[in-house]
Amino acid sequence: MYTLETLKVLELKETNSAKAILIGSEIYRNSQFGGKHPLSIPRVSAVLDLVRAIGICDKGEYKTGPCAKPELLKSFHTADYIAVLKKTEVSQKISEKDAKTYNIGSLSNPVFPEMFKRPATSVGSSLLAADLVANGGRAYSLGGGLHHGMAGYANGFCFLNDLVFAINRLRDLGVQRIAYIDLDAHHCDGVAAAFPEDENLFAVSTHERKRWPFTGGIDENIPDRLLNVPLPSQCNDTEFMFVFEKLVFPLLDRFQPEALIVQGGADALVEDPMSRLCLSNRVIFKILSILLESSQRVLLTGGGGYNPWTVARLWTGFWALISGRTVPEVLPYQATELLRSLSWQRQTKPKEIMLNSIYDVPMEGQLRDEVSDIVKKVSSLHKFKHS
Repeated sequence: MYTLETLKVLELKETNSAKAILIGSEIYRNSQFGGKHPLSIPRVSAVLDLVRAIGICDKGEYKTGPCAKPELLKSFHTADYIAVLKKTEVSQKISEKDAKTYNIGSLSNPVFPEMFKRPATSVGSSLLAADLVANGGRAYSLGGGLHHGMAGYANGFCFLNDLVFAINRLRDLGVQRIAYIDLDAHHCDGVAAAFPEDENLFAVSTHERKRWPFTGGIDENIPDRLLNVPLPSQCNDTEFMFVFEKLVFPLLDRFQPEALIVQGGADALVEDPMSRLCLSNRVIFKILSILLESSQRVLLTGGGGYNPWTVARLWTGFWALISGRTVPEVLPYQATELLRSLSWQRQTKPKEIMLNSIYDVPMEGQLRDEVSDIVKKVSSLHKFKHS
């Protein structure tokens, strides 16, 4: 089911794929968390502009994500929290009591003009994606991936949790057995908390250990339910692929999901400021290629990622893969100029490869004993003996 033949492919190439739809919204271009918040960089808007500059998104392949209604949101989030979120968006102020209760107004989860509409659009987009995937297609919810969102409060830049809604919508539409694969550098604590006793959901998280939210440890593994692989800092492409080849892919094969949801956070990449993992986007592309070969029903989302150049290039590559497109090794002039136009307060001049190519330099390296030991320990917990 999960073939490693795809590993031989270093560039994004055309594949046999189900019809794919890209879902975005201009709300991400026209809103930001404010100040020096890590999310106050061009992400979704940069990807939409870049795929068009490269010429890999036809008009019929793009849909604008709708804003989810409050009543729908209350099917997971608490009514009092949704009410406070909406009220605070209007008034742009929050009481000390509500700020403490709902974790709003902090540096991580600030008050800003679109603080309800923006995450509600992420939920609406991922619900639309789930509708398309349930019918046998593939969909990419660019603004989705809010995996820290909790039922009754904001958490880790996430005011809502679109992934929970996507999983539940697939269930409502008859897709019961779902594998959730989280590629973000941070553990998916919100998704894990929402489905604590679900034998038909296999949640996989490969995240940096000793990194916020400090959950997802080895002791939090449950066979065929929760696969947590806490990775050491400086994890390279070789080690990351080893984890997937020896552990993740075989356990996914054992679980036999009817659909895949892939949270494609970009913060595990070496140039991201919010983790100490050292991955190139090439290894992430390889992993997604294998996942796409394994299932016709794939729902892909965004996630973390706090360097505009690494995010734009990774997520554009994701769209190329899921839609079966070819991206040239050297980008066309329009795409290069677009990347040059991006700005970031932490870095004024990116490496030249980030402007001229969608592909990173590979970050291959030694397979450390501690990574092998982690795989052995987790394999044992899942009653699986890797080769």
